This record gives sequence, structure tokens and C-alpha cells, in this order.
Amino acid sequence: MKKEPILTEGSKYLAFGDKILSYYAAGELPQLFVERMRQHRGDESGVSFRATLVELHNTGAIDVLEPARMIATSPISQKDFFLVQNVFAEIIPELVDTVPAMLAAVKALVARGGEDLASGWPNDAFRKWVESDDRARVLIASIDPADPEDAAYVFLALVALAKTEPQAALDQAITFLAGQDLPAQLGAAKAIGALPSVTTEERMRSLKALEAASKVGAQDNLLGQIIAAAADIARKAPTEVLAMVRLIDAIAESVGDQAIHRAVSTLVFHGDELPAEIIAALTKIAHKIRIVNKGTIKYLGNASATLLRHGRVDEALALIVPILSAHEELSSLEQLDGFAHGLLQLDHERLAQIISTWLLSFERNLGEAARNLVGDHHGDALVLEFDAAALSLTENETIVLAHRAIGYLFLQPITAASIALSLVRTASAKGRQAIEEILFEPLLINFSGALSDWLKAKAAVSTDPALPTIERLLARLDSYLEGLRRVGLIKELRPSERERMIESHKQERLMRRVHKEGAKRSVLMSLVSRSVLLYGTRSISYFQDPDGKKHRNEMQLHSLSHSFEAPRLDIIEPFELNYALRVFRTMKVAP
Repeated sequence: MKKEPILTEGSKYLAFGDKILSYYAAGELPQLFVERMRQHRGDESGVSFRATLVELHNTGAIDVLEPARMIATSPISQKDFFLVQNVFAEIIPELVDTVPAMLAAVKALVARGGEDLASGWPNDAFRKWVESDDRARVLIASIDPADPEDAAYVFLALVALAKTEPQAALDQAITFLAGQDLPAQLGAAKAIGALPSVTTEERMRSLKALEAASKVGAQDNLLGQIIAAAADIARKAPTEVLAMVRLIDAIAESVGDQAIHRAVSTLVFHGDELPAEIIAALTKIAHKIRIVNKGTIKYLGNASATLLRHGRVDEALALIVPILSAHEELSSLEQLDGFAHGLLQLDHERLAQIISTWLLSFERNLGEAARNLVGDHHGDALVLEFDAAALSLTENETIVLAHRAIGYLFLQPITAASIALSLVRTASAKGRQAIEEILFEPLLINFSGALSDWLKAKAAVSTDPALPTIERLLARLDSYLEGLRRVGLIKELRPSERERMIESHKQERLMRRVHKEGAKRSVLMSLVSRSVLLYGTRSISYFQDPDGKKHRNEMQLHSLSHSFEAPRLDIIEPFELNYALRVFRTMKVAP
């Protein structure tokens, strides 16, 4: 295959010049971008291609920004657009052009990107470009303070100006913030939080400007930006924490959905760095959230995950638990999956203490959340052993906690048993006897498989203070099972073939429905095609490589199985078992 020539440094253009000029003359430069990005995105050829674009533009041979300004009407697909956008993001910092021309191109690229998270790439490149020469001042003069699309560029211009003239940048930000144009106010408020305020005087000027802009009648989105700016200043200047807390608390009475979302977003991105006082102030605002705002609820879970990841467990719980208690629909933890994942990463003793506290709160929503949290754990059974003495429980609380743990975590028997045995180790004689009874019935006689094996493994540890209880439980289980075996098979109690078929069909329909629901939510299934194999032991498919060559792919098929232990009494007397567990879950006073 003949390769395109790569010319030497110092030539009119480095490489691919004729091809670029040809595509440019035909108005098809974006199509060339797509072609080169697919084949040479990160290799030497790709680097040389982008360098050629820069040189051709800077020498006046082409206006590479023209296709960017016309991108809204380009026939390329949205998927291919992001390849084009990537080329522009790479070359923008090196281009020589006027500020208005560059701004128009960047705006057009961002607009074509739409709601996609990658749509802001050109803005990052533009910010680097603006930092050179006096472009930041020219950009400020070019911005329309009343244009909503210009709010982001107010921020970019001020941050860029601060690189060389921090005092002038602060002065301009305060001027914008004191004005009446909301877009400029939003950009200025965000910039004030990002500017390097190095002196107390500068920080006080920033505080006064933020306070003035937050007075009665301020737009909710602006209040959110002011809250975020105050948090940013406190993050960088510990001496100003109390002043910023007072400002946030004053705004808290007037916040709406947008300001709440901004406060939660601040916790997501900076929760690990913020002072405890700021976290507490933002938490008060977060507690005003409306449950219908699903996006903010999702961010709330991510905010708690940030705190948990950096060891700020108590602050994460203070953020989430009151909202979790107040809203039943959140107890599944599906909307707060970041919170659930963060909790499951904690050491098991700390997690056990949290779950025990939830169960003893007598809040139904927290009990359900504890059950769903343990259900989200994958892999080996979750063992939640802990030092019960650290909770300083009374005898009544110890017995109640054991009942509620088994009531809520019944379908995770090893987890429930691990909590109950932790309580046995510090309980009084009366407490040990009560807990031993419920460990045997309903827990052990329903799950005599995996739970029994786990207890036998623990019985081998002779130093365990709960060993006598474990040995008695295992002995009682052996006696119980021996009694069941002694009776033998009773034909009259055996279900008929018709009844077994009905149950089999019921289970098959249930599993099919579960499989379909799982496929709908699967990210993998949304990316791959689906085929139905009627018979056979292998699958054969074909694919083409970038050169057009066809390849054969063969995959051997294997069986996949899964089993779980169903509660024994759920088959024999399901209503009585269900009633007993409901009693356990609602128990507040020991029997």
C-alpha cells in the first residue's frame, strides 16, 4: 500500500497538505477528520495530520474554523461529529485567529454536541487558548452579558484573565455580579469561587459581592452558584469558613430546586475537601430536596459516596439518613445506588454498627433499606460480626435488635445469624436464651444448608465466646432433622404430577420475566446484538476488520447453573412464617 508523504519540518506544511486543501475546497473537511480519526487517532500519523491543519490555518492557506462555525448544517452523523469535535479540541490551543472568530466556532461545536457530556470539550481547549496574549480582555469585551449562551464564557474569560491579572479579574467579576444581567451574574459568581483570592481583603470583597447578589428576589440558579462559590472560598481559605457558613445559612431559607441541585453537586465534586461546617450547611440545604427531582436524588447518592470514600462516614449518614427515613420510595436504594455501594465498601464491623443502628431506630424505611443493602451485596455471604459492647445496648434493646435483624434479613440467613451471634457474646443469660431460640426457629430450621455449614466452621474456633450457643444450635438441628427423616415419605403429602407441573410452569414464567427485566436494564445487552440458538453446542459468527478482510469466530457453548436455598417453612406453612417475620420486624419491646 502506498503511503502518503510526510514532508520535513520547515516546509509550507508538514504532511497531507494536498489532501486537506482538496477536501477544504470541496467543503468536506469534517469528512476527512472522521477518516483520519478512525484510522490514526493516536499514532504519529494522526499527530502529523493535526500539525498540518494548524500550519495551514496559521499561514492563511485555509480557515479551519469555518467548518466548525458551519457544523450545525453539516451532514455528518452525531457519532461522527464527536470525532470531528475531538480534532478541533486538539488543535484549538495552537490556532492563531481573532477572538470573535474562535468564540463563534467554539459555540457552534458545543451547540452541536447538545446534552452529551462530551459537548464541553471545545470549551476546555478554548480556555487554554484564551490564556495567551490579551485574549481574555478581548473576550470579556466581546461577550453579551444578557446572552444565556455566554454565561460559560464569562467564567472562562475571568479565570483566564486571573492567570496574569488576578486583581483585574476579581474587579470585573464583582462588576458583572453587581449588574442586572443574569447570564453574566452566573458566570461571575462561579468565577469568584475559582479565582485565587490570596488576601483577606480580596476574600471580604468577594463575600460582600456574593451577599449583595443573594438578596431577596435573586434568581434560584444564581443562589446555587453563590452557594457553590462560598463553599469554594471556604475550601481554599479556612479562616473564612464561618463567614461562608453564615452566607450559606442565610440563603438556605430561599433555595429552590436549582440551588439545591447546585449545593448537592458541590458535595459530589468537593465533598472530600470541604470543612465540616460547610458540609453541615450544605446538608441542611440538601434536606430540602423534593423527591420528584430524580437527577438531584441520584447526585445525592453520589455525594454520599464521595464522603464515604474519603472516610467521612458520619457526614455521609447525616446527609442521607433523614431523607431515607422520610421517603419510602428511596428504601430500595435504587436511586441512591452510590450510597449503597459506598456503604458496602466499609469494613464489616462499621457496616454492622450502621445496620444495627438503623434496625433499632424503629423506622420501617431504614429497616427496608438495611434489607435491600444486604441484598445488594454480591459474592460470598456478608458476615457482619461486630463488638456489640460498643453500642452500649440494654438487655431489652439487645433482644429486640436480634429479632429485628432476623425479621428483616431473614433471606440472608448468614448475615442475620452473624449479627445475632455478635449480640450473644455480650448478652445476659436471659438475652442469650432468647436469641438462641430465634436463631434456631425460624432461622436455622429454615436454612439448614449453608447456615449450618457456616456454624460448623465457627464451631471449630474454640475461642469464640458464642461457642456454647453454636454447639447447642447444631445439636438441636441434628435432632430436628433426624426427627423429620424418621417419619419417612408420606405419599398423601406428596404433590400430584399435575400440581408439580403447575408449580413448574409458574416458576418458568417467573424466571422468564426476571430474565427479560434483567436484559432491559443490562448495559451489555444494549450494546450487543441478540440471537436465538435453537440447538447446537457452539456459535459461529463472522466479522470484518478495517481492511475489509473477513474473519470467522467460533465460541463453544457451556452450561450455566445457579441454586439457592428456599426457606423450608415457606412451603409447609408460609402464612405462619410470614406472620412471625412481620412480628419480628415491628417488635419494639422484648417478648
